Amino acid sequence: MSPVRDEAPDERRVSARVALAAAAVVVAVVVLMGVVVTSGDDADRQSRPAGAPPSQPGVGSSEDPLVARHAVTEQGVRFSFRVPTVGWERFSSISTDKSAGGRISVNKSIVGPQGAEAIIFWTSFPDGDYADPCAGLLSPPVGPSAADLAAAVSTAPGTKLVTGPSNVTLGGRSAKHVALAVREKVGCDPGFFYTWRDVNGGALWPTTGVGDTIRVWIVDVDGTRLFIEAETTKQAVGGLAQEVQQIVESIRFE
Repeated sequence: MSPVRDEAPDERRVSARVALAAAAVVVAVVVLMGVVVTSGDDADRQSRPAGAPPSQPGVGSSEDPLVARHAVTEQGVRFSFRVPTVGWERFSSISTDKSAGGRISVNKSIVGPQGAEAIIFWTSFPDGDYADPCAGLLSPPVGPSAADLAAAVSTAPGTKLVTGPSNVTLGGRSAKHVALAVREKVGCDPGFFYTWRDVNGGALWPTTGVGDTIRVWIVDVDGTRLFIEAETTKQAVGGLAQEVQQIVESIRFE
C-alpha cells in the first residue's frame, strides 16, 4: 500500500481558492434572489394606492372594491352607474296617491351629521316613475326633443345660465347638458325641477337653495327622455363636485 501523501503547500492554496470562489457564488445568488424579490414588492407598492392591500385592484380601476355599480330603471330604461361605497347614500321616494315610491337619488353629506351637500337624481320627462315635474318650470308646451327640454331648462326662472345647452355624450349616447346657478327659490322641492316625497333621515336633500348649482343631462333613449340632475351647495368642497361628475360619466345603458 502506498503511503498517504500530504498535499503540497501550493496545492492546499489552490484548493482553498476554489472553495472560497464557490462560497462567493452561493452568496451572490442568494443576494440576487433577495434583490429580485424586493424589487417586485417595491413595484407592487408603487403601482397600487397607499393603503391598498397587495394583489388587490387599486381605487378607480374597473374592479375597485371601494366603488359599486348600481342599476336602476326609469320608464322601462335600465341603466347603471358607479358610486363610491363610502360617503354616498342611496335614497328612495315615499309613495303617494299620485306616484309610486322607488329609488330616486344618491346623496352625500360632508358637513354636519345630516343634510347633503350633493345629490344626483334621475327621472324622465314628462312623466317620471317616482318624481313629478315642476309645473311652473317644465310645464307644456315643451317640444318633443332632448334639445327642446334642454332649452326649457336653460331659461328656467330664478336661475342664471352658467353653461349650455351643449352637446355631450352620456353612456355612449348623444345628450344635452345645462348648468345653472340658483338665484331665487322658485322651484319645487326637493329637486327644483322635480318634486317627490323625500325620506327624512340620513344625508337628505330637503330643498334646493339660493346659491346652489344645478347640472342637468338629458338623453333620449328610444323615445324616453331621461332627466339626470345633479345639485351641489356652496359647501361642496374637497373634490365633491368632481365625484359627482365621475358618477354621471360612469352611466352605462343596458
